[in-house]
Amino acid sequence: MYLRIQKNRKPIFRRVSLKCLLALFLGLVGHALVAQSYPAEKFGAKANTAVNNAKALQKAIDVCHHNGGGTVVLSKGTYLSGTLQLKSNVNIEITPSSKLKGIADSTAYQPIQSSVISRMDVVPWKAFIHADSQKNISIYGGGTIDGSGDAPCFADGIENSPNRPYGIHMINCENIVVRDLHLRSSAFWMQRYFNCRNLKIQNLDVYNHANKNNDGIDIDSSEDVIITGCTIDSSDDALTIKSEGEHPAKNIVVTNCIVASHASAIKLGTGSVGGYENVVISDIVVRRSTSKKMLHPLKVWEGLTGIDLLTSDGGPMRQVSVSNITIEDVENPIHVRLGNRLSGNVARQGYQGNGDELQGVKNKGAGATITNEPVLEDVTLSNIKCYNVGPYPVIIAGYKDHPVTRVTLRDITVVLGKKGNQKDLETPPNWKADGYPGRGMYGTRLPAYGLVTYYTKDLVIENFRAIPKEGEPRPMELHIQRL
Repeated sequence: MYLRIQKNRKPIFRRVSLKCLLALFLGLVGHALVAQSYPAEKFGAKANTAVNNAKALQKAIDVCHHNGGGTVVLSKGTYLSGTLQLKSNVNIEITPSSKLKGIADSTAYQPIQSSVISRMDVVPWKAFIHADSQKNISIYGGGTIDGSGDAPCFADGIENSPNRPYGIHMINCENIVVRDLHLRSSAFWMQRYFNCRNLKIQNLDVYNHANKNNDGIDIDSSEDVIITGCTIDSSDDALTIKSEGEHPAKNIVVTNCIVASHASAIKLGTGSVGGYENVVISDIVVRRSTSKKMLHPLKVWEGLTGIDLLTSDGGPMRQVSVSNITIEDVENPIHVRLGNRLSGNVARQGYQGNGDELQGVKNKGAGATITNEPVLEDVTLSNIKCYNVGPYPVIIAGYKDHPVTRVTLRDITVVLGKKGNQKDLETPPNWKADGYPGRGMYGTRLPAYGLVTYYTKDLVIENFRAIPKEGEPRPMELHIQRL
């Protein structure tokens, strides 16, 4: 086969193989498919109106998917919508001058049963933006996604209520990119990526103080994940890695973020059925929340815990590294806990007292299968600076016959801004391991101000310093059953 090339008005013929022509053709077609744009207005979407654009936007997504992929564009203004189902090979571009906003009507969000059962997914959940078993999806563009979570229709007052939608909920998906967005006011967790693979979260500005259970981001039983350059300020846990399902959360890198919370700033847990493996968290600033609204039930303005590393539902925790962290103001700087709550169903959280009946989720299925491998080992926390924290100390705890093993604390400084009291010295801690894991499970602020350990094996402490508040009656360290 020959390809004619015009040069200086004289045709030049060069031999080109069929294989080369085919590659050229496929390349051009592939480029055309990726570059194909689907403006939302062409499908009937109307910005800056009270219209629910769910049908129009869903049509644009469906056509884009049917044609092989491309980008649905929200170009300018505010687009109200209910649930949107994302599909493979579809990008959503929300430009800096546009906003995708959840409509204030709870009936506009359909309960959807997850294709993968987990501790959380014993009942269907609602979501604003949803995808299940899809691939090659991007959401980006510099604009805003606002879940309208503070609307009266979502004010049910129930913990873990399936009637309040997630902001973004992706299940069993792969090759996902979410970047360069402002995320606001979800009615439930802002984003949950469950059982996903190859996930990149970049440059998100998250502010979530609209309702109960307002987490910032939840990576759940997913693997090969990169989170970078995000700012998160949330009422509930800010930067959370879970394993509610039977698959572990593994091969996860989190770096260069600023986070704040009225609960835990950096957290592995509480759902920990599948466990954790190969998690690296570094270069994070934990600061005080800027919110003037208190929605968390414990009402702690400065935040509960800076770094919470918890496995209590049977899944092991291995190879976790947390380094180069600065923490301000929280009650408890660091908490590492191996427990045996063994909850395969979110209807049994294990709260102290009578908190379980507050759950909106009821047991309508068996939930996740518990393997019960009570292991927490090879965890390193290094170069961590904690200022104006307390009165809880750093806590590292296992339980009888199941110590935490090879935990390393290196180059850690804790400067307390609050002091304990005589009651903290005299109250025996509750070391039961089957409750909801958190700094409040011990029934006391613990009888030492710097470091308390319980059932540890091969614990390494290098250059650990704790500076008490003036008048502190407790000693600096207490080690119980150090093996």
